[in-house]
Amino acid sequence: MNCNTILEEILIKRSQQKKKTSPLNYKERLFVLTKSMLTYYEGRAEKKYRKGFIDVSKIKCVEIVKNDDGVIPCQNKYPFQVVHDANTLYIFAPSAQSRDRWVKKLKEEIKNNNNIMIKYHPKFWADGSYQCCRQTEKLAPGCEKYTIFESIVVIFRYKKSTPSSTRKKEAKASPTHST
Repeated sequence: MNCNTILEEILIKRSQQKKKTSPLNYKERLFVLTKSMLTYYEGRAEKKYRKGFIDVSKIKCVEIVKNDDGVIPCQNKYPFQVVHDANTLYIFAPSAQSRDRWVKKLKEEIKNNNNIMIKYHPKFWADGSYQCCRQTEKLAPGCEKYTIFESIVVIFRYKKSTPSSTRKKEAKASPTHST
């Protein structure tokens, strides 16, 4: 990681299907976040083949994708979305911690952008519509209020409270055996 790099990790991106004839596929890419750019490369550390980039100032929304236990057709099972210009980039992290770290850092970088969305689509665009509201226009306004830092607070609260609440549930569910 160079001194300008905020995050760097191999993640999986879903094709953006900018053309109606584009196939839906998933590709492993090296993602690099700096103060000004989110860039992804084909390959690993050599970063020879830049495949795409997003100017951080053009990002309108970064959020975890709600999937309701739907099938994720790649090995990374923790999706998030980056909405920019007229596109949505779906990215899949290998763990919840990785996804949360990317979402948090991206939100920190975009917090002063003047184009932040008021509403967003919390679920995937798939089979010609958003899975949350069934809108069939890719540019349709979002269906859920977007609060840039709300999910970070929820993630923090969940992580902070999970161990004790999990222990209480496990204690109630465990049968007592006497010997």
